[in-house]
Amino acid sequence: MTLTPKQEAFALAFFETGNAAEAYRRSYDVSENAKDQWIYVEACQLLDNPKVAIRLKELREHAERHSIYTRQQALDEYEKARSLAIQAGNPSAAVSAINGKVKLYGLEAPVKTKVELTGKDGAPIQTETRTWREVLRSEKS
Repeated sequence: MTLTPKQEAFALAFFETGNAAEAYRRSYDVSENAKDQWIYVEACQLLDNPKVAIRLKELREHAERHSIYTRQQALDEYEKARSLAIQAGNPSAAVSAINGKVKLYGLEAPVKTKVELTGKDGAPIQTETRTWREVLRSEKS
């Protein structure tokens, strides 16, 4: 199973970034004005290539074997901490362990950010309500 140098570069870039389009841009000579849709199609075709898929699997397995600390190890430790906290009658520690697992899985609620917008010099933003016809008429003039 031999990959071309560009396929190997794509596999490595995809493994690093997790983004097929970005990996394609890094590995192939893509002009700056190339359409994103075309890049997505090309990148997906590479991911579907059996040789590339095998190489990605090899990279994942290698990383798992040589990883110092994996996500699964962290989950196992959180589960052990949760069990010990429940046995010790410490619900807040159990909740902390559960929150840690939730974060590892990426399940936490999105952070809400309050954004306040103002107009010029802090004044209120001026708005007006117009119909689509009014908008189109104003664009013609």
